Order: sequence, then C-alpha cells, then structure tokens
Amino acid sequence: MKKLLIVADSPGSAEFIAPVIPLLQKKTKIVVVTVNTSTEAPYTILKKYKPLRCDHEKDAEALFRKIKPDILLAGTSSLIPGPFVNNCFIRLMHREQKPVLVFQDYWANHRWPQNKETLHLWNAVFVPDELAKKFLQEDAFSGNIITTGNPAFDKFTTANPAAIRNALRKELNIRGYEFVILYAGTGTPQAWQEDEATFRFLANALQEFFANTPNIVFIPRSHPRDEEKNRYQKLAPRLRMYNPDHGKNIYSTDNLLLMADCIISMYSTALLHACFLKIPAISILLPDAGRARLRKINLDNFPPNTVGATIGVYKESTKDLVAAFDAVKNDPHYRQKITNAQTQFFSLAQNKKSATETAADAITSFIRPAA
Repeated sequence: MKKLLIVADSPGSAEFIAPVIPLLQKKTKIVVVTVNTSTEAPYTILKKYKPLRCDHEKDAEALFRKIKPDILLAGTSSLIPGPFVNNCFIRLMHREQKPVLVFQDYWANHRWPQNKETLHLWNAVFVPDELAKKFLQEDAFSGNIITTGNPAFDKFTTANPAAIRNALRKELNIRGYEFVILYAGTGTPQAWQEDEATFRFLANALQEFFANTPNIVFIPRSHPRDEEKNRYQKLAPRLRMYNPDHGKNIYSTDNLLLMADCIISMYSTALLHACFLKIPAISILLPDAGRARLRKINLDNFPPNTVGATIGVYKESTKDLVAAFDAVKNDPHYRQKITNAQTQFFSLAQNKKSATETAADAITSFIRPAA
C-alpha cells in the first residue's frame, strides 16, 4: 500500500483536509504533518490523526527520509511569513519524481510569493470552486485542476443554525432582540497592520452606530494565528465590546457566526461561512489595508462582494459603514437582496456526493497500487 503524506500549515488547510482523512485512510496509508509556529491551530484541528510536527525548514528533509512518502498532499497558505515547510517537502518529492498534489482552500493562494516558487512542481490542484480554477488557468498552470468543493463547508448541511444560535445566546446571556455584530479578525503575522487599520475604522463607525441605536452587541474575534493577546481591546479601549475573544478555547468561530446578525472582516473565510449560512456580511477593504492585501495576489476585490453576496466598503467613511449597519438591521428588502445573492452563488449543492466525498475520490484517483 502506498503512503500518502499530508502537510497542513494553516487553519484553513487543516479544516479543508480534516473531513477527508477518514475516507483516505480506507484507501492508503496516511501520515499527517502539521507546521506550527506561533499557534497550535493546524495541530489542534488535526490532533486526532496524531500528526507529526515539523516547525522548521531545516527539519523537513530528515522527516521526509523517515516517512518515505509515495505521494504528497499539501495545503497552500496565505497566512504565514514562514517557515515554508510545505515547499521543502514539495521540492523533495519532485526531486524523487513522485506526485505532488496540492489543495487550495481560498482563491488565488497560489499567487503568494512562497507558493509561486513551487507552482511549476505541482502535478494537480484541488480547488473549492470554478472561480479558483479560473485564477489558476489565467496563470497558465500546466497541471491538473480539479474542482471538489471545500469539505470544511459540508458541516453546514447538517447544522441546525437556529438551535445553536438560541443555545449560545442563552449561555452568553445575549437576549433574542439584541443585534449581534461579529468581527472576524485577520491579525495574522502577515496582515496584522492592515487588520489594525481596518479595526480602528470599524471602531469609529461602531461608536457612531451605538450612539443612535440601542441593543447592539459587538464581539471581536481574533484570528487563530494572531500572536497579540487582546489586540482589539487595546486598539479601542473605550469601545463597548462583549468580552473580546470570549471563550476562545470553548466556542468555535463557526458557532459564534451562527449567533451573529452581521459578520464583518477585511476578507476572510468567515465571510464565506456567512454566505453559506445566509447571514449578512461586510468586507471592509480600505485602499491601504484590505484592498492593498488583495492586490498582492492580483485580486481587485473580494469575490463575494462582486456578486452582492457580501457588502463591500472601500473608503474610510464611517457614514457609509454606519449606513450599511443600519440597512442590515432595519431594512428587510436590503437583507433579502443579500440573501438572494448568497443563495445563487454560495448554496451548498445537494448532489449525490458531498465535497468531502468528491475530494476523497479525486485524491485517491492519483493513488495507484504499489508495483
């Protein structure tokens, strides 16, 4: 039986592959490696699969020799400034002329400099949707591009949003009539400066919104890779917040999303979750913050904004942001337009196969019996 090495270096890639591993284990021998620097997020997500740790590039080759993989399946990360352990394993596999498979949990991740370096060594990429495939085609990727959906989103087909929402609100003593705004932070080692600029603008707008609107609950949530404790409390000490990062190790961000009436971020997978859950969401892309980050991977906008599934805010106008809050809270026709776009572009297809099954089948199609 051939040996498949899976390497995950970010929460997004770990969440993409975690549901698929049990199906892959039925087809081949699996070894999981996580890359963890400032946080334990990938390791924690994949803990039950007993992952090995490789936190330094210098350790990759020795571990590679010990594992002796036949096939590599690696995630692509846009969140870390290094170490680029994934690239070490990719180069080692290519040197031995063994298959390199990559999975992409977010559009255009291949355009980040660390991923561009090894793009030509990838034999196949598994992507979440046709838009991700289009970006690879635009960049003349010569390997196979296979659309699988994102297995991490399959959980939304079985979730009971209303039950989770009611239970969490009761547990956190948030009343049913209160309007909950959740901020999904993006204060990663690569993007914390842009995240802070975004949050300062948001905090100013919230102060204005609070002044004229009662019964608002604001919950900021740090990114799993954020290295700064209480970042948002320090940035806006006078802003009324609901226990920043309350229960970080108890309540998952996904559950907190289900409790929210509006979700805000710079750009984030959390905003995609909002689309699938039919929750209004706002993407704040200031010229020198979120918009500048996206330009680094040749994206002019956050894709859900372009189809109306999320609300794009592009200039530092608290008036515009407050107006968006007010419309989301008080205008049912405005909310319905967002819901319609989310339904059209981000519905979980009710196919015979889930994204988890589709991804597992696609990956195993590259696994051949040992000669």
